[in-house]
Amino acid sequence: MGALTARRLKLLNLTIGTVSVECQLSSWTLDPGVQDGDRLYSYCPDGVAVAETDAEPTLQVKTYSKWVAGGFEDFLWNNRGVVVDFQLDHHPDIALEHVRWTGQVLIQPAPVGGDRGDQEMTEITFMCVGDPEFTRP
Repeated sequence: MGALTARRLKLLNLTIGTVSVECQLSSWTLDPGVQDGDRLYSYCPDGVAVAETDAEPTLQVKTYSKWVAGGFEDFLWNNRGVVVDFQLDHHPDIALEHVRWTGQVLIQPAPVGGDRGDQEMTEITFMCVGDPEFTRP
């Protein structure tokens, strides 16, 4: 545990619904959505408490758009409002660091468009349904 470990983000496996996304993926963030509660004060001698909050986990992805039939963008536009499973494998090539998150996300179509000449990208933040499960496969 004493030595520095520095890793670049290089390899990832991500499936959302029926679509593997990693080959088009440029950026990703899985946010557990844990919020700090407000401090609640009273005149009681031990009169400080922290309000309970609800987590709001999200999965944010940025991909190079690929509008093929059955591709990611096609899947998003054809499954509006559907809750699907996702599986994200982080560092799948490093035995002692491979971690996995599984869960469900609510599918919504991604915004489309941009400036002429720009690389076409799909950027979307999915709401997770429940908390993603963290495991070490």
